[in-house]
Order: sequence, then structure tokens, then C-alpha cells
Amino acid sequence: MFYNRSAELEVLRNAIGSSRGEMAIVYGRRGVGKTALLREAVRGAPGHVIFYRATRRTLSMQLDTITQAVRSAFPDDFIPQSFETTDVFLRFVAHKAAQAAPHGASEPIVLVIDELPYLAAEDPGFLTSLQHWWDDHKRLATIKVFMTGSYVAFMERSVLDVNAPLYNRRTCSLRLMPMDYAEAALFFPGYSLEHRLLVYAILGGMPSYLEQFDPNESIERNVVGTVFRQNTYLSEEPDWLLMEDLRRDAVYGSILRAVATGNRKPSDIARAIGRQSAQDVSSQLATMQELGLLDREVPVTERRNARSRKSLYSIADNYLDFWFRYVDPARGAISRGMGAEIWQRTVQPALNAYASRPAFERACRQCLWRALSAGTLGDLRFVEVGSWWGAGDREIDVVALDQSGKVVLVGSCKWTTAQADVGDYAALQRDAAIAGFAAEDLRLALFSRNGFTDRIRALADAQETGRLLLVDLPTMFSV
Repeated sequence: MFYNRSAELEVLRNAIGSSRGEMAIVYGRRGVGKTALLREAVRGAPGHVIFYRATRRTLSMQLDTITQAVRSAFPDDFIPQSFETTDVFLRFVAHKAAQAAPHGASEPIVLVIDELPYLAAEDPGFLTSLQHWWDDHKRLATIKVFMTGSYVAFMERSVLDVNAPLYNRRTCSLRLMPMDYAEAALFFPGYSLEHRLLVYAILGGMPSYLEQFDPNESIERNVVGTVFRQNTYLSEEPDWLLMEDLRRDAVYGSILRAVATGNRKPSDIARAIGRQSAQDVSSQLATMQELGLLDREVPVTERRNARSRKSLYSIADNYLDFWFRYVDPARGAISRGMGAEIWQRTVQPALNAYASRPAFERACRQCLWRALSAGTLGDLRFVEVGSWWGAGDREIDVVALDQSGKVVLVGSCKWTTAQADVGDYAALQRDAAIAGFAAEDLRLALFSRNGFTDRIRALADAQETGRLLLVDLPTMFSV
């Protein structure tokens, strides 16, 4: 089944039905759902659809596959041999688009090049040829070109950058991001809300990961059967990811392992992998940020200060965090079929603590954005949401800023078995005051796994509407 992505689908389908030529770029990490999105967008589309998925093959072999895709799109055309070059292929597409021009939107020629970087690597002149081809034929309303790429840095530098051949040619671009906690939950309609959050903590929001779990099986059986077992997609994916994007450089995997085990400062990361200083890993940290593997975090109030020295790193993807924390150290035991024992002895006792940070905190911040988009926050407006730390060991899980940089909301996230109570509210007020956020109109929010006591609910009801937000799991999954 295809879940969510309704806004992205609308953009792509509108492009297919538009009255002009279109060149759309869709990019994002491997496994984020680009191919599924394009297939869903062109499913049932009018006209002819050429869907070519590039691979790591020689140009000659890729041209053979392109030709097969064209034959499928135009079964009535006699194409006796494979296209000699990509230029010949592009001329064929332009010819067909010109023939279809009198029919307009009812007969578009839809060209999908999935994983463009693989084709560009074998045909270095392709992007320049495509630029000239587009400049010559973009006024043909029947030409609809869609290109995807998983190597984010390549797409940004070689396709979208001001110095790239296709700069200013695209009619739209979409960077496809992992699903948030509520979107990921759509894969598991029979799970309790708590278990949906736990699955999000383990798998994150990558559709290709989420679809590996059987929604009719327990979390334990799914993890043991698909993660703590050799030769499965989930057990091998991080290694493939490092090999594809980082050529299996041991330093990158070591950094991910170090961050997953709690080393978040650049200097701590460097020492954990046997380097002398933060400078020794700065280039690798930057590369992994570009690839969407690591997040560099600073207190949200300092995001506008590019030189902040309070930076901490976290693994951007929940599943990579889980894998490097629990799977990578246990490879030997997994190879001996001890997955169930690893779950019972190592993961299950620590799962709630693991889910609490960063997954639940991340979900709470996502919840604020969903509520803002849904218009359920009254007159509260913000443009940034993050966390804050300072004043010794003080931390605030959720902090929202308005356009001027003023803190308008602070929040605390409680993934505990106890209900949140007035003591949690008092602690949040105290931390906000110490951080200097105690403005008269400041909103406070408590996010709680197990709801709230009657005392804190009565306190919230007695205050000005919206002053204290109480957010439990049913509320999080209803926005």
C-alpha cells in the first residue's frame, strides 16, 4: 500500500496535468520513498510514461534498459535496436512530444529518470546535453520530465546548484524527508498508540524500513525476525548505506557507532574513534550532515549564530541509531542465531529509556508543527522548534521561537509510566526562568506518555486558554 505523501503527490500530478513543459526534481535519502512516490504519481497518468530506473551499469547496458522502457511506453513503435547515445534518446522523446502537442494535457510524454546520479556517472555529458535539450524543447507543453536521486550532495551540487547545468531549469523540486511519527504510524493501524511510538523509536520514518515489519506481529517478533537476523534488508541496510554513499570508509561507521553510544560533542566523538581532536573529524561530520545521516544541534536560541560552540551531534535516523547501538556490537551473537536473547537481555529492558530520547522528544517537536499546520494552537505562532541546554546541566526538551527570535513556548516530554503532575509543571517553570525565558506571555507544554493527573488538568483549566498545553498520546495522534 502507499501511505501519506498527499502534498507531494498533488505537486507531481499537477505537473503532469499542467499546460506547460515540466522538469521536476525529487531527491532524498535512499529508502525514503522516491520511487514509490513517482510510481504512484504516474499510475493512471494520461499519455505515455517512460519510467527508467538507472543502475550501476555501463552506459551501453543502461541504454539497453532505457530502450526497453521506451518500447514499453510506445508498444506500437518499431524500435529495432538500442539507442546509440542518450542524445538520440532525448531526441526521440522530443519527437514524440511534438507529435502529441496538438492533444495537450491529454497526451503528455512523461519521462521519469529514477536515480539520475547513476546515469550521470556513466555519461558525464548527460546533464549538459539535458540542459540544451530542455532549452530547445521546454515550450512543448507535452514534455514532463521527472528526475530523482538518493545521493543528496550530488543532487544539490550537480543539479540544483547555481553552477550546475540544470540550474534555473527546474519547474519544481522536492526534497523528500522521512515520515514523522504520525505518518509512520499509518503502517501499523492495529498497534496501540504506545507501540506505534515505540516502532517509530526503532525504525524512524523511512518507508522502506517501516514496510519490513509485519503489522500483525508483535514488536519483539518483528525485531528478532528482521533486525536481529542475518541476511535481511534491515540487518544489512546500514552497511549498504555506508558502502553506497561513503565507500565503506571505516571512519564514518565508527563515528555513527560513537554517536549512538552517547558521544555527542565533536571532541568526544574524535576521542571515541581514536582521533586527537575535533578538527580530525570535522570534514567527516560535515559530509554526514550533507547526507542526512547526522544532525548538528545547537540550543535553538543560538541557531542564528553559525559559530556557536555548543554543538552536539545526533544520528538523524532513528533506525541507524538503533542499529549502531544494539545491532553493530552484537554481530557475533546474531550470526549464531541469538537474536531473541539479545532482545530479551539487552533491548527490552532499555527500550523505554531508549524511546524517551531522542525519539519521543523528536516526536513532540513534530507534534507542534502538525498542530500549527492544523490551526489548533490559537494565536500561537512560531518559525523554529528545537531544544535548549545551558546553565550547567539544565535542559529543556522543546523550545519554540517566533519570527523575531523570541521564545514563545517551552515544553517537557515525559515518557514514563507515571502521569504528569503539577511537579512537572513547576520544574518546567523553574527551568524556563533559569534559562531566561520566563516572559509573561510564555506558553508551557507538557507531553506525557501516560496522560495527566486530575490536579494538573484542573490547573490547566483554571489558566488562560492555551497558556498550559497538556498533550497525551491520543492528542498527538489526532493532529
